[in-house]
Amino acid sequence: MRVRMLFLALALAGFSAHGENSDDENKGRVIAKPVLADTPEAFATQARWIEDEMEPGGRYEFAKAADKQRVKVVLEQMGTLLQRAGSVAAMDQGTKVVLFNDQEEINGLLTHNDANRLVCESRQPVGSHIPVTHCHTYRQIEETARNTKAGMQQYDLSRLCNGSGPDGNPCAPGGMQQRGGRTSGH
Repeated sequence: MRVRMLFLALALAGFSAHGENSDDENKGRVIAKPVLADTPEAFATQARWIEDEMEPGGRYEFAKAADKQRVKVVLEQMGTLLQRAGSVAAMDQGTKVVLFNDQEEINGLLTHNDANRLVCESRQPVGSHIPVTHCHTYRQIEETARNTKAGMQQYDLSRLCNGSGPDGNPCAPGGMQQRGGRTSGH
């Protein structure tokens, strides 16, 4: 029991040791523990930073909608716990455990969705039996997927509408071709 309490105390000490996340100091790296604060004020600063980073262009922009929602809910729970107690030091042991578990859940979700997380895979090039390892950041993978999807939609739209309207929109009136007396497109 004493060892478990010592471990929890050390973990929560780490909770308070981390300052505001700086993009300069973490540029190009995954932030292992995005949430570490021991007062309501410090936590509020970190929560705002995380919510900003979940917006387009942010470090966590590629997080799935369900993950973003879960992060927001758990951040709110943590904020409530810290507001009630005033600080981690003033919390009873049960509340510290709840806060620690919430912190670990958020940190896991954010670390997994960090745009700088490196994802590697081993593939055999065509004509070879020797696998080659390729690594890309999560951001590169998601942007490639997004661009591919947009390109495919544009290709499908251009095939569907077969022309260009006066405003450059291929499916705008005046941009659809006539086929057999019927307008093709929509």
